[in-house]
Amino acid sequence: MKRTLAYFLLLVIVAAAAFLLVIKKPWGTLRVDETSFAMTDTASIGKIFIADMNGNRLTLERTAQGWMANQKYEVRRDYISKLLSTVKNVSVSYPVAESAQNAVIKAMSTRNKKVEIYGRGGKLLKAYYVGGPSLDELGTYMLMEGAKRAYVTAIPGFQGTLETRYATDESSVRAGSIYKFRINEMKMVRVTYPSKPDSSFTISILGADSFQLTKHNGEHVTFFNKQRVLEYLDNFKFVNCESFVNDLSKKDSILQGTPYCTISVTDRSDQPHETVIYNMPRTPDSVNQFDQQGNPVPYDSDHYFATINNGGDFVIIQQFHFGRLFKSVTWFTVPGKPIKS
Repeated sequence: MKRTLAYFLLLVIVAAAAFLLVIKKPWGTLRVDETSFAMTDTASIGKIFIADMNGNRLTLERTAQGWMANQKYEVRRDYISKLLSTVKNVSVSYPVAESAQNAVIKAMSTRNKKVEIYGRGGKLLKAYYVGGPSLDELGTYMLMEGAKRAYVTAIPGFQGTLETRYATDESSVRAGSIYKFRINEMKMVRVTYPSKPDSSFTISILGADSFQLTKHNGEHVTFFNKQRVLEYLDNFKFVNCESFVNDLSKKDSILQGTPYCTISVTDRSDQPHETVIYNMPRTPDSVNQFDQQGNPVPYDSDHYFATINNGGDFVIIQQFHFGRLFKSVTWFTVPGKPIKS
């Protein structure tokens, strides 16, 4: 009996030692001021500033209309959601070994992103540096501003570097919104097809339920389907681009060509919002390479190039999303009722 008890006590001691040596982290006591990267209360954040070593700066600010980038552009919801989740859930995996501290900090001096997080009242809440991936590429080096030790951080359940989540390129985070108009916010919509002028039209919004449809030559259409007009105008409440390609090398040559279509919306303040659409030449990535006769098609059937913001940006748009705006004047006419000529 005594021998059994002795064996039992020995087993308890060995198990406890194993817990202390294996389960419990030997660096369990960490300095809070060096490791508190996470911002658990993201609702209190009013601004996030991110800067890289190449001179790129991105300031994200919370406004009544949503998050804005550099006081110019609306921020994509998916991006700001992921960034706030990162800011909230980032945690220390382990400290960089003493023997590697100098090398890691030296590397971070040439490759890092400075992150500053401010409260809604403008007070600086947190500031730290985000470095590159750890040696096993499962974590990310981070250094709190003013700290002397770097740490490997991660998000529970995620394997990989966090560096890319802290963007500094405003074009990569800005929302692709082209039009966000309710019908009562628009005064006129003009759609012009340079190669098919007879298909062009203008819709004037005269009132809540009053419209005027005009052909390209200025002649009013007497009979048209009001429900189709409402349906068409309702599309302008959510029209986005796929991506921004302002630095595309062939941009100038594209712009020298004849546009496929021009869509201009005039708002109630008489401000124009013009989108000029160009055919996109077929590429090896285009879904449709040949027509039904087996001949190579000249253009991509799913995408177009376009200038938006009155020529301020060059973008790619999708036929799937944007094609609902490519209507002809005849689409609005009541079946059986001819356009007045």
